Amino acid sequence: MCRAKRYTEQLLEIYDKINQDLEYFKYKLHYLQWLQEDLLHIIENKKFNVVQGYKLSKKLQETRNERRDYKIELETMINLKKTFVDKNINYLKNTYDSIKRQDEELLSLRDNRVYKPRVLESMELRVIVPLNRRVI
Repeated sequence: MCRAKRYTEQLLEIYDKINQDLEYFKYKLHYLQWLQEDLLHIIENKKFNVVQGYKLSKKLQETRNERRDYKIELETMINLKKTFVDKNINYLKNTYDSIKRQDEELLSLRDNRVYKPRVLESMELRVIVPLNRRVI
């Protein structure tokens, strides 16, 4: 396999991984927002003692911090996707198709070699090097 083909495949895999990560970050962000809402509704609607209140507060703080981390990841990934991936994905796909086609053609030519002699009249060894002559 040619390196150019392998490199373009790897780049396409990276682009795909970026899209997968974006979807994962969106999911996690929504999940953490729903968890935050659940905790706030518990605080709003339930009676709890000081220890339970502290634990709810701590859980809410952890949820918001984790949510902030995913939000930062999501924003930077969106930036990467908009400014680079979206602008180059079609160009990369076209390049990959071109390289793949070229690689297949060159491999086919290599496997089906046809050579026309320019000076010699034949490519037959018995004509070029007769058996009754000594070859030094």
